[in-house]
Amino acid sequence: FSIIHKFRPYIGTLVNGTVKKVTREFIIVDLGDNAEASLSRRDLVQGEIYRIGDRIKGILGETERENRGSQLVLSRSANEMVVELFKLEVPEIAEEVIQIRAVARDSGARTKIAVKTNDARIDPVGACVGMRGSRVQAVSNELGNERIDIVVWEDDQAKLLVNTLAPAEILSIVMDDENQSMEVVVKDENLALAIGKSGQNIRLTSELLGWQIQIKGESSGEEDTEISKLIEHL
Repeated sequence: FSIIHKFRPYIGTLVNGTVKKVTREFIIVDLGDNAEASLSRRDLVQGEIYRIGDRIKGILGETERENRGSQLVLSRSANEMVVELFKLEVPEIAEEVIQIRAVARDSGARTKIAVKTNDARIDPVGACVGMRGSRVQAVSNELGNERIDIVVWEDDQAKLLVNTLAPAEILSIVMDDENQSMEVVVKDENLALAIGKSGQNIRLTSELLGWQIQIKGESSGEEDTEISKLIEHL
């Protein structure tokens, strides 16, 4: 109990540890100070393999086990993982000059983050990308080369959508504020780009905005309506 109590202030933050034991379902991580955390395989980044003695980073959490009290757990697939890694790489985020306002993540494959600064002299996207992409590359490398898209946050949902779907060209947006949904029309040649492989791009865009998005090409026929229905079900 005292160990849990000691680590409780670090819940939700990035911690370092060493792999102590590997089973089919879990990795047991030694955090030091006689503390251990359990990392479920489903909370790893897709395709990761760890061996005993490897160093590992993860977001610390706590879970209640039946009849056995609290247990420390780690996750590498949580959205916070991306946020905390950017804090390490981008001093402006650690100093709160730049804020990460929203994150949408398909762990191990692709993440979208929306960033904002209150200082007009700072380009928030440029600061997160770093010289020759060094900062974003460091985050991506830690996550098995996860692709990371960085866009400028806008309080206006339509403007945020335009930023998030760029470089796909949007021709019109019809918004339904009540149902938090929007119908988007893009140029035909941009439709596949906007939707992304297996619908991933539009799904992450929808998650980032917190809105349902129906998307179609300008010469849309039945086929595009089917696509938007498909996306709604994803």
